[in-house]
Amino acid sequence: MRIPRIYFPGHLEPGVEYDLSPEQIHYLRNVLRLTLDRPLQVFDDAGREYQASLLVPRPRHMRIRVGDFVPLPTRESPLHIWLYPALTQTLKMDWIIEKATELGVLGIRPVRAQRSQARLPAGREPARIAHWKSIAQSAAAQCGRTRVPVCTSPLSWEECLALDTGSDSRFILSPDASEHLGAYTPPSTSIHILAGPEGGFTHEECQQASQAGYLAIRLGPRTLRTETAPLVALSVIQALWGDLVP
Repeated sequence: MRIPRIYFPGHLEPGVEYDLSPEQIHYLRNVLRLTLDRPLQVFDDAGREYQASLLVPRPRHMRIRVGDFVPLPTRESPLHIWLYPALTQTLKMDWIIEKATELGVLGIRPVRAQRSQARLPAGREPARIAHWKSIAQSAAAQCGRTRVPVCTSPLSWEECLALDTGSDSRFILSPDASEHLGAYTPPSTSIHILAGPEGGFTHEECQQASQAGYLAIRLGPRTLRTETAPLVALSVIQALWGDLVP
C-alpha cells in the first residue's frame, strides 16, 4: 500500500506535534480521506522525510506528530536544472510547473516574452506565485521528491538574460535551430532552459539570447506547443545526462 506524503515547510523534529494548514487538512481529509490508522510520511525544507501520525481531528483543526526519520535513496536529479518558461495561460503554466517538478527541475522562473499572451497584474502576483508553489509542493509529494522546486516571480526578458549563470549550460528552444541536444555535451551539471510562448520567441529575442550565451536547440521536425516543448526538453536532458532511463 502506497503511503501518502505531504510537504511541511521549515524543519521538522521527531516527537514534536505540528498544526496542519487548511490546505493540508483539505488534502488529507477530503482528497485522501485519510483515517487515524493510516500511515503518513512528511518531508521538510531540509529534504528529510519522517513517519508521522494524525492526532484526533477536530472539525477545522488537525495536527500531526512526527515520528522516526525515514532514510531514502536519493530521488533528486544529479542535474541542477532551471526552467524559464515564457509566461502563458493559467492552465498551461500550472501544467508546466507540475510536470517540470516531476521531471526533477531545481527551479522555475517564468519570463515575460514579447509574445506572451498572459499578463499578470501586480496586485495578483503574490496569489499566483503562492498558487505555483502549491502546485510544486503537491507534485513533489506525489512523485517522491524530497525537495520542492523554487518558483519565482516572473522575470522581464532583460532580467532573465542579465542573470549571472557563470559557466552553466544555457539553451533556448527553437524549432528553427540547427543544433540538437544529442549532439551536445554540457560543460556543467547546472543547466538553464528558455522555452518560448505560444507564438514563439521573436527573431530579436533569439539574437539577444545568443549574445547572452544561450545555445539554440531544436527538439525534432515538429513544432511543439508552449506547454509541450519544455517538458520534452527536460525529458531528453534527463535521459541523456540525468537520471531518466531511456
